[in-house]
Amino acid sequence: MSDYLPCEALINILIRLPAKSLLKFRCVCKSWLSLISSPDFTSAHLCPTTTKPSLLLRHFSVTPKCREIYSLSSDDNDDFTTLRDLNCPFKTRSGFFHRVVGCCNGVVCLSDDCFGYTYTIILWNPAIRRHVTLPKPNICFDDYGPYMHSLGFGFDPKTSNPKIVRIVYLEEARRGQGYRQYAVPPKVEVFALSTGLWKTIKGCKIGYHMDEFFWSSVFVNGRVHWTAYSGGKTTGYHNVVLVFDMGSEVFREVKLPEKLVGVSPLDLAVVGYKDSISIFQYDGRGPYCCRGFTVWAMNKYGVEESWSKLFTGSLNGGVSTILGFRKSGEVVVAKWDGKLVSCQPGRIKKIGIRGGKDSFYLGTYAESLILLDAGKCDQTEDSVSSDGVDDSPDNASVVRSLEKNSLMHYLFAGHALSY
Repeated sequence: MSDYLPCEALINILIRLPAKSLLKFRCVCKSWLSLISSPDFTSAHLCPTTTKPSLLLRHFSVTPKCREIYSLSSDDNDDFTTLRDLNCPFKTRSGFFHRVVGCCNGVVCLSDDCFGYTYTIILWNPAIRRHVTLPKPNICFDDYGPYMHSLGFGFDPKTSNPKIVRIVYLEEARRGQGYRQYAVPPKVEVFALSTGLWKTIKGCKIGYHMDEFFWSSVFVNGRVHWTAYSGGKTTGYHNVVLVFDMGSEVFREVKLPEKLVGVSPLDLAVVGYKDSISIFQYDGRGPYCCRGFTVWAMNKYGVEESWSKLFTGSLNGGVSTILGFRKSGEVVVAKWDGKLVSCQPGRIKKIGIRGGKDSFYLGTYAESLILLDAGKCDQTEDSVSSDGVDDSPDNASVVRSLEKNSLMHYLFAGHALSY
């Protein structure tokens, strides 16, 4: 049929089809295979959308067996009763869960760094069941010794090339009672899928720290954002939003609302809000129960004067992790007992999902063809994991380990903040 259609018309039709259909259509003929597999078509396919974006929810289940669960849900599904599970073919070295660095353009970035020094970073496209495991970074424990690091995932806005930025703080010295001190400025390296290599970014004079376990990042408007700080408990904190432009590969900083500048960095997390960013402020984050939170939003991206407080919430049973916004403006929160709720001023709705503490992630997901042509990286087709894994830890030991590691990570992060 394509012989009777102008090339422009054919492309205009194909880029509006779902990714799974396009995978099948590659078998129609060689010209369709070449077209659909090309980087230009992949980039063009990102623009139009045939379906509404879904919410990607990840949690670690300990019943009836221990496993990492990734699910898709319509944002109109109030209580997440209808979920479509994605087959997750990956296992962490610890047997627990990955850190979800971010989700963008149908690609999920996973890092096996929640429980020790590992260098496994994965770019995963569930729609086409392809993934790429990144090569080992340049800055590693074997060569540099102890460190803490933060990651950011996004796309170069000009080339639609996936990139990961890695900010590494090397241990500078140890002080009494196990306290650690890390060198500033950190070392920075960037991985681009188009080259398949890690590249060191020189001359980055970043004068800010990030905590190790509780760091969060969000990709908005071609830039990755983190909360960062200078100073310490004795001298006082100075918090900012640190921004990395994925195109120019340059850092800059954005001021926070005055009320957030001097609070504990452990109490801050950055998330996406519409086409801008938001800050979640915890009411005392740590190994003990956090009762409430405050939501701040930058109403106009890049305009520091547009920060405003949206609302303040509290939960009986305590707050574990604030996950993000729904289209309605509600905030999804994981409680201390591992149950999910959806909050807005004066209203709290229960969500029938329960998972391991600190294991939840919520992001926006839309199908794409990214990773169909992985540039200079080796791409791998996902294998279907078996439901029967004999070497999985028993449920009780997993729960104990999660609680223990959450406390250990907090104490370690608290030490890292004591400058």
